[in-house]
Amino acid sequence: MAQADETAMTMQATVQTDALERLDHMPWTRFHTVLTVALGVGWALDSFETNIIGSTFGVLKAQWRLSAAQGSVAVSVWVVGMLIGAIGFGYLADRFGRKRLFLGTLLWYAVFATGTAFSWNYESFLFFRFMTALAVGGEYSAVTATMGEFFPKAHRGRTDALILSGFPVGAMASAGASWLLFSWFPPEIGWRIGFGLGAVLALFFLWVRRAIPESPRWLLQQGRVAEVEAIVESIAATATGRVASEQSARRFAPASFVRATPSFLRNLGELATGYRRRCGLASALNFSQAAVVYGALALMALVILPEMKVPAADLPLYYFWGNAAALLGGMMGAYSVEAFGRRNSLLASYSLTVLAVLPLYALTSLPGMVFSYCLMQFGVTWAYITAYVIAAEILPTRLRATGLGVSVAIGRVGAMLAPLMLTYAYQATGTPSSALLVLILLALPGPIAALLWWLWGEETRNVSLEQGSANLPDQRIPRTRPVRFPLFSA
Repeated sequence: MAQADETAMTMQATVQTDALERLDHMPWTRFHTVLTVALGVGWALDSFETNIIGSTFGVLKAQWRLSAAQGSVAVSVWVVGMLIGAIGFGYLADRFGRKRLFLGTLLWYAVFATGTAFSWNYESFLFFRFMTALAVGGEYSAVTATMGEFFPKAHRGRTDALILSGFPVGAMASAGASWLLFSWFPPEIGWRIGFGLGAVLALFFLWVRRAIPESPRWLLQQGRVAEVEAIVESIAATATGRVASEQSARRFAPASFVRATPSFLRNLGELATGYRRRCGLASALNFSQAAVVYGALALMALVILPEMKVPAADLPLYYFWGNAAALLGGMMGAYSVEAFGRRNSLLASYSLTVLAVLPLYALTSLPGMVFSYCLMQFGVTWAYITAYVIAAEILPTRLRATGLGVSVAIGRVGAMLAPLMLTYAYQATGTPSSALLVLILLALPGPIAALLWWLWGEETRNVSLEQGSANLPDQRIPRTRPVRFPLFSA
């Protein structure tokens, strides 16, 4: 009797629609362009806030007479805040919807970035940086979960990569703005304007994001089919030309979807069991790239530039060129994920990232070391962009943001370990080679995971998100628990 009731409940919760098929086969529209810009600029703002501390800390250190240890605490507070925000807001995006979260995190960011600009001492600065980091971690989860859920499958990988390329754009803007502000204003004023500028831009793009509807895929999880149909129709209405007319007349076989209400512990349980390999892949890739990104910054700030007697005021210029190389890496990612496939792009990019560290052993001039640093930035940006594209495609809608949040959180562990371990190795031996060896070891999980996925993983280029997340050789659902999860059809 109980089993019959459960079957009846499941049948009542099942909905049918061809809306996602129409979304996947839709031509590019004006809506898709607006969405790309709105999400990409948000990603750039996150990067602006993340990277501005590297350009301004020298000024803060002098103004508040901070020690090197206090500088490390400021970085650690930021990383811990991102870790907590990624997991917490990631689950909330699965539970309460993408739109609420990508609006809420941007507003949260604007409020506490403003507070950072008005910090009156070191302790208040740490508080506001931590609160801002919560929002940035949430943006990582909400934006990466949202970006692939709207775009036609033929454009999804390239467009996702372009959105993620907003990160080096934000980093370049951070370095350029810091250099100009310190040239135009007294240092104790310039850094405040820099943090305030990010908050003002966030409020403007909050207004732009209000026009983005809720994710149709998330709405289907709630059984809200009428809203899904309306959103897909409104997106199709922004298309133009003969292809758009043909598309509007085309109909697809309806697919079945089962309603689901995510819970935090159940999401984590599924990620640790049925999706353990895929979540493990995303986590290993994120750990590797975060270790390289933060390790390379520590290497530049603590070893390379001081060894070469580069003035502190010129540091933003070197970071600017590194992030220009990162932007090229983003463009490479946007091209390669479609041209060569996800798996090939993943293996090539993570392999290049590790190999790019090796020239630093031989190069002794400043131009040579900066070139190697730029090569690392090119490789690691190409790598993490490909990794985020894949992670968003191989996790199902009901726990996509949670899974991405977990991988981001594990990545922040790499971000915390790399500067500490590199600094310790350099101070213990007095030679840069030991720090470089630590950086290579921390980066190795990335190419190893990429190789395993290249050998045994699924290629998700030009397939629906439902197909990409449904083929799970490692999925094991306990027999003692009734199946309440959405079982997607291709």
